[in-house]
Parts: sequence; C-alpha cells; structure tokens
Amino acid sequence: MIFRRFIQWCWIFVFRPQRAEFYRDLADMFRRNESMMGFFEGEIANAVRTRQRARAAALRMMLARFQGGHQAGRVGHLFEGVMPASDMMMIVGVDHADDKARALLSLADAVEAQGTMRTTVLSYAFFPLVMLPLSYVLIQILADVILSIDRSAPDCVKDELWSGSNGWARQMAILMDQFGLPMVTLLVGFLAAAFVSLPRWRGRARLWVEGWPVYGLYRDFQSGLLFSALAMLLSNGSTLKGALEDIAQGSSSWMRWHLTRVLRSLDDNPTNTIEAFSRGVLSPYMLARAATLQRTSATFAEVLIELGTRESERVLKGVRRAAVIANVAIVGVLLSVCTFMGLSTLTVPGRFSALMEPSTLMSLKQAHEAKNASRRSSSISTTRLDESKP
Repeated sequence: MIFRRFIQWCWIFVFRPQRAEFYRDLADMFRRNESMMGFFEGEIANAVRTRQRARAAALRMMLARFQGGHQAGRVGHLFEGVMPASDMMMIVGVDHADDKARALLSLADAVEAQGTMRTTVLSYAFFPLVMLPLSYVLIQILADVILSIDRSAPDCVKDELWSGSNGWARQMAILMDQFGLPMVTLLVGFLAAAFVSLPRWRGRARLWVEGWPVYGLYRDFQSGLLFSALAMLLSNGSTLKGALEDIAQGSSSWMRWHLTRVLRSLDDNPTNTIEAFSRGVLSPYMLARAATLQRTSATFAEVLIELGTRESERVLKGVRRAAVIANVAIVGVLLSVCTFMGLSTLTVPGRFSALMEPSTLMSLKQAHEAKNASRRSSSISTTRLDESKP
C-alpha cells in the first residue's frame, strides 16, 4: 500500500509541470458540453495510447474522485491531491465562475506565468549553489600556496615579504587554513536559516529586511504569483476582498500575514487600495507601476488584472532584477575573495624571488641580525634596570 502510494506520488510529481495543458483540455470539454465521465475515460485512453503514463495516472485519480459521487460536480474536489496547493487557491475561482471554460483558460495562463517565474528564480539560484563549493576549494588551494611560501621563507625576509596587500593575503590564508571549514559551514547554515525563514518569518523586523537581496527576491517572486492568482480570480467574478481571503487560505505564513494586513487596511479605508498594498507585500517598483495604472483604471481590481496578465512581462522583469541583485550580492563576495587570493599567488612568489636574490638576501640578513641584537640589548638593559630596583 505504501509502495503504491509512493509510485502514485511520483507520477503526480511528473504530471504537474504539464497541468496547464490539462486545464486547457478541460476548458475545451466545458466549451463543447462534453460529459465529465466521457472526458476522463477518453483522455485516459488517449494517454495510454500515447504512453503518457503520468497523465494517465493523474486522470485515473480524478476519475476515481468523480465516481465517488461526493461533491463530484466540484472541480476543486476532483483536483485535490493531484494539483499543487498554489493552484487550489485559484481553482476555488473556477468553481465559483459561471463560465468555467474561460476560468480554466485563465488558470492555465496563471500557471504558465508562475512557472516562468519559478524557472527564472531557480536558474539564478543555481549559479551561487555551484559557486560556493568551487570557491571554497579554490580559496583553500590558493591559501596553501601562500602558506607554503611562508613556511619556506627565512625569518629575515618575512617582514618585507608580507608587507602591504601580501600581508592581508597571508592573514586570509591563515584564517582559511584554521577556520575555513567552520566558516563555510556557518555560511551554509546562515543561508539555510534564511531560506527556511522566507515563508515563515513575520513581524516588524521582517519589514526591515524585505529590501535585502534574498528577501527582496522572495518578496518580488511571491508578489508575482499573487498578481497572477488575483488576475485569475478577479477576471472570473470574485471581489477583491474575497479573492484575497481565498488566496490567504492556501498561502504561506508570510503571505497570509501580508494579506491580513492588506485586508485590515481595506476594512479601515476601503477606497485607499494603494495604501493597503504598500504595506510591504509589493516592491517599490511594482507599487509605482500599480499607481500609474490606477490613474486610468476604473477600479483597483482592473489594475491587478492588468499586472497579472498584460503586465506579466514587467512583473517577470522585476523578479529577474531582484534575482540578479541577489546573485551579485552572494557570488560577488565569493569572486572577490577568489580574485584577491589569485592575484596574491602571483605577486607573492614574484616578491619572494626578488627578496631571495643574494645581494638583497645578504642586506636583509644584516638588517635582521642588527634588529635582533638591538632587541637583545634593550631586553638586557630592561632586566638590569628591574634588578637594580629595591
């Protein structure tokens, strides 16, 4: 039984990226007034014929729910357990819509827009994840080169060798040699804690960090998903408050907190919608765009539909901009350290070779011996002075 459920879950996981196409097929069923039973049986046969095993498994699950008889006419009931939770909050609008074919087409468009945003975020997140271990290995290799030169250098040349930026490189190499792994572990732990906190952390302190690279990217990504969901619900007859309440029910803790603040502001002042949405859920860029659209729109619902449909490219552009900033912030630090250490492995050997020239080495030895003699003389004088004191 457990194995069967696991296999079923695997097929659903494979099917979900294709669900926009299924929504369009279902919309066509409503448009042609085909029976639900005939649609499922026919599509299962087609999926088997074309060897789409994931689609066939998902359709069988929905057919079993339909044949169960309980709430068989409700689209949301058929999709439970098959479609992701992010879709279920929009599928509520399909059940409430008079024109289900149009609502399903809007849902398919929203799912594709959200998929594009997710792909954008994941593609930009991939580079830092790859760069972190590679940068650590590279910095450790460069640090070993610098420390090997430090171990082979005579004491008389070390003061000259490690002056200026070379000294900073040596200190960084020592730091990486002694604490490199704990530092990387701490960084990974910090990033993991940040990612865990993204959908959960709420409160006034969260508002202070919403402009930070990782948190700003998450906010812009979630606001893009919010626009597409609102556009789908509002274009199919939902009220603004009703749509916000439906979305809040299936959202993360962070989004639910923001939408609650928006709803509370709308209760206090129903006409000032821009003020309600300016409480942190939107970036300043998207908030400015919403204010621009509102000047020529009859209602704010029209603004949200515009942002979630025709303005989707602008929303995606904002998500992409936030992703680039997050990339630069994370990767930039790693590349800066790697570049500095790499340049140091070029300057340190050259400086070391110059200092090891016989004439230069001889003068450095004499200066080093004279300095040591002066230190010994000063130490002896201090000792005698201390002994002469009563």
